[in-house]
Amino acid sequence: MKGVYPRLSQLLVTHLQELKAESRHYAQGDVVIEKQKHADEILLLMSGELSVEISPECELARIKPGEMLGEMGLSGDNRHSATVRVHDGPAELIQVNADALLRLALFDGDLALEMLALSSARCRQSNQQMALLLGAIQALSDGNRDQLQTSLNHLQAEAGGFQAAAKHLASISERLLKPSRSGG
Repeated sequence: MKGVYPRLSQLLVTHLQELKAESRHYAQGDVVIEKQKHADEILLLMSGELSVEISPECELARIKPGEMLGEMGLSGDNRHSATVRVHDGPAELIQVNADALLRLALFDGDLALEMLALSSARCRQSNQQMALLLGAIQALSDGNRDQLQTSLNHLQAEAGGFQAAAKHLASISERLLKPSRSGG
């Protein structure tokens, strides 16, 4: 996904004045987006690091400087699907009105394509993470230690929630796949 963000960020920065963008500052731990709240803005992270969470114990992703967030809330019921908080702060974000951005995207094909590319890249990443989880569960079910370890190693490289899932699966594996001892 790294190739997507620089061009999109550059396009957004080019149009900041047109979009009447505002700079916002948040301290570590502050909530930037609340799950289920109405989505009417797009945010561009300039500094700091954000955590995307479906609950305080379950982190889905980390947002790094130059990345955009909040765009998923613009479709469907226009509600945010996750809570976003500052993981490593302070954080500076540029806030853009979503309607203004969508209007601008109608006239700037490059911007529209980059926003679609971002959405597509995030969907692809989610699919890969789901495949890792399902692969680990299948390997555990089959008793395939090698495949399970490979899946767990990949999950460990993902954001916090997936690292936690890898630890839970490893713990279950230890209990279920203990070497059988013959006491004969």
